[in-house]
Amino acid sequence: MLADDIRERETMKNTEDLCQSVHFCRIKPCELDEAIALIRARVDWMDAVGIRQWNVTDYMGVYPRTYFEEIEQGGELFALFGEDGRMLAIGALKEADARWSAAEGAAFYLHHFASATDAPGIGSTYLALAEQYAKSVGKQYFRLDSATDNAKLEAYYTARGYLPVGRCVDGAYVGILREKKL
Repeated sequence: MLADDIRERETMKNTEDLCQSVHFCRIKPCELDEAIALIRARVDWMDAVGIRQWNVTDYMGVYPRTYFEEIEQGGELFALFGEDGRMLAIGALKEADARWSAAEGAAFYLHHFASATDAPGIGSTYLALAEQYAKSVGKQYFRLDSATDNAKLEAYYTARGYLPVGRCVDGAYVGILREKKL
């Protein structure tokens, strides 16, 4: 238990350090190809490590380029860029989500969250900056979902304060609805 606490504090320190050297912002139309490539790389990684999630649900077929063009045009697609300008993480911050029933308080719903597989800790940095942004625009909650059969991802989100508040089913996908009060 003590080792887990120390590791979590080190992760948070590393996240704070990374926040100083990255840029979180809406993507531009010219960055869409890079965003889709980052998501595809994460799908390929899932295949390589044996995680059955986006890679077995025809993710890129369900969410084709035209879908990502629409959410980019709607201002919902946010990326994290390194000092060198490389896109390190991507996600959609949506104002509503059909998987969730109406609830009190304004929230962002995170979807299509993917990070560079060669940048350990960058996902935590993205979440921290997305949460900061959500608070700055008056959101009270940050919500997302994670697959019920991915214990490692479940532990990852729980360690970052995302509490399970329900379940969702979307075709072959069964997820845990998670919420963090900001």
